[in-house]
Amino acid sequence: MCNTPYWLGIDIGSTTVKAVLVDPQKKEVLFRKYLRHGAKQRATTRDLLQELSKKYPGAQVIPVFCGSGSRTLALELKAPYIQEVVANSLAVREFYPQTRVAIELGGQDAKIIFFHKDEKTGKLVASDMRMNGSCAGGTGAFLDEVASLLKLTPDAMELAASEGTTVYDISGRCGVFAKTDIQPLLNQGVRKEDLALSCYHAVAKQTIGGLAQGLEIHPPVIFEGGPLHFNPTLVKVYAERLNLVGDQVVKPDNPEVMIAFGAALGVPVMFPQEEPWDLKRLSESDTYDHKEKPENSDLSGPYFKNDKEKEDFLQRHELPQGPTLEEHRGKVLEVYLGLDAGSTTSKFVLLDNEENLIYSFYGNNHGEPINVIQSALLDLKKQADSLDIELKFLGVGTTGYGELLFHKAFRADFHTVETVSHAEAALKYSPDVSFILDIGGQDMKAIFINNGIVTGITLNEACSAGCGSFLENFASSLGIPVGNIAEMAFASKAPSVLGSRCTVFMNSSVITEQKNGKTPEDIMAGLCNSVIENVFTKVIRLSNLKALGEHVVVQGGTFRNAAVLRSLENFVDREVLCAPYPGEMGAIGVALLTKKHMDAQPGVSTFLDWDQI
Repeated sequence: MCNTPYWLGIDIGSTTVKAVLVDPQKKEVLFRKYLRHGAKQRATTRDLLQELSKKYPGAQVIPVFCGSGSRTLALELKAPYIQEVVANSLAVREFYPQTRVAIELGGQDAKIIFFHKDEKTGKLVASDMRMNGSCAGGTGAFLDEVASLLKLTPDAMELAASEGTTVYDISGRCGVFAKTDIQPLLNQGVRKEDLALSCYHAVAKQTIGGLAQGLEIHPPVIFEGGPLHFNPTLVKVYAERLNLVGDQVVKPDNPEVMIAFGAALGVPVMFPQEEPWDLKRLSESDTYDHKEKPENSDLSGPYFKNDKEKEDFLQRHELPQGPTLEEHRGKVLEVYLGLDAGSTTSKFVLLDNEENLIYSFYGNNHGEPINVIQSALLDLKKQADSLDIELKFLGVGTTGYGELLFHKAFRADFHTVETVSHAEAALKYSPDVSFILDIGGQDMKAIFINNGIVTGITLNEACSAGCGSFLENFASSLGIPVGNIAEMAFASKAPSVLGSRCTVFMNSSVITEQKNGKTPEDIMAGLCNSVIENVFTKVIRLSNLKALGEHVVVQGGTFRNAAVLRSLENFVDREVLCAPYPGEMGAIGVALLTKKHMDAQPGVSTFLDWDQI
């Protein structure tokens, strides 16, 4: 046994715990371990240390903690702690001094560290660092999400990627966006091998473009972290995109525990006077049983104080039944068609000359919006024929993500951006509207209106957390039908406090809540609350809610979910108006604008005939 205390580095990350025991004389790794903690960070750390204690009975150690999940634990233990970038730098400087850039991927974080040699000492020094913030796109958890969508284990994901030959353009900035890119490719029969490889390219693209932020990545480049250790094809993808060859690619020994190794190497540099710990005593501390305190939230109580309050809310927001063609049997209907190509759904409506809604369609586009609308229009034709109804299209307009796509495909007469369409529809049903919040499948729009004029528009940016797909994905993972989300959320007496987080980060929080005994009802209620928290922390960011004005209107398919609507009312502490057809408001708005357009420029619609459709 070593006469001087061993150096022990413990790296507690977002998804894993790593430990490295180092011989202080030879600076050699005597023990290393990498474990997924499954949201049990402290319990896994304790188990790992107890395993180490049995392997080295009676050992004295100087422990140094690092990683996103270790700061509070280190404080409670009164043990040394160093920031993980410092730990990384120490390991690179000691063993890989030729390095100029380090790329490190963790479970939910990604970092690029830029190095230069100090002119006076000749030692390697970290000169700059970039890391992800509130988004886990392009990290290990992002890859796990994609592997789950492809129905592959992490090991199978790497094998598949190694056999891929074709690269498709897939978003690496957001797990939800990536799924939207992947699903239509799966529908088209694209090989999983090619999709796995494409996701690796998405990760590399996100790191190089999103993190480096214009700083040049000069070789040699060292690759560290679990995802880069267990997915060697990913390192090849980085090398390809960065044009790295030969020894310009640095593959360290034990890259998955590199940060823990660096933490251990921090003992003589930063903690030379630290008293040694008995390893067995360190592993048996009751500190590992303490639970982290959840962040505070304004939405931590039940949705309603009593049954009467719930009943009043449901009556106030009861939505009208969608119109049918039955009442128009045998008629000739002159109509305006509004088409809304959304991020995850496609919608259309028919308005008559008096601007009454007479028919609507709302459906998931499954990545094939034109095919979905084509089928829906042909189904409309069948219904009309069965009722002896003749449809005459006076004008056709398009809006949404696929505004121009639909405009060209169906030869529409008019098109406009979705914010304008949503504002037009809201003004129809609420002329005094002062603020519109629209939440769709992957986007949020906050529209400020003064006397019928749009005065400001704010949208979500590169993150789809808190949108419709966000809720649908979590409901699916919990085995909850989308139509039952509100019912379950309303049943919760103590909603989980989940905050406003990236979808990938939120997944870890949900797992933690499950392990802490929270019910699916509590978690679903917390997720609905998180949608609204996301609106006000990441999109609107108002210091005073009075700026919303007196007449708040909400719309978008996500507000079909009454729990999200109730969460908003609780957050702003007032009643709001839900649009009568929340999911179809974009289509209604563009149909109204198309009518104005055709009235101003009379003529025959250029819309396709039924045979062409």
